[in-house]
Amino acid sequence: MLALSASGCSSFNDYVLRTETGVRNQILSQKAWSEWSWCYDDLDHPWDFSSGFKAGYRNILEGGKGCQPTLPPRAYWKPCYETPNGRGRINAWFDGFSHGALAAQQDGMGGIGILPISPTARQNLMMKRTPRTAGEFSSPEQVPLPDQAMLPESEGLISDEMTPTGEAAPEMVPDVPPESSERIPVSTSYDEKP
Repeated sequence: MLALSASGCSSFNDYVLRTETGVRNQILSQKAWSEWSWCYDDLDHPWDFSSGFKAGYRNILEGGKGCQPTLPPRAYWKPCYETPNGRGRINAWFDGFSHGALAAQQDGMGGIGILPISPTARQNLMMKRTPRTAGEFSSPEQVPLPDQAMLPESEGLISDEMTPTGEAAPEMVPDVPPESSERIPVSTSYDEKP
């Protein structure tokens, strides 16, 4: 019972947080449109453009990259938009989306919806992503080989008798069989049984 009530409380808190963030993003996008709308006075479909502008601005606030969605909102799927004027309104929405996303990035809102991590964790991530160089190892004798094996410190450099892993190379076996005076008889008949 306690676990169910705790999970319900957590989901309720998540709902409240999502709602609060959504309202904040809605207010910020409306404020941005009121500041940027003077640039778009002579549009054919200003209402559709402003709706797309706010959606693009919210996309950046929510951590998106500002790429236009594949489809317009469901409100534009009605048969009344299957006309030249309706297509123009849909295109105005898409144009507004791109302009809104660009405005959000210019306003410095990119990444506002992403929780920051500590500088130490960020540094550790960056160190993990950078490739290692030979100068970062403790001694010049310990340079990693292509198969990531390390040379033993006592051995130093690879000699002709060693493989890249530091093991002794096997002896070379000649390709020509040794001369032998003894010949093994080969039977050509399949009828004989041993």
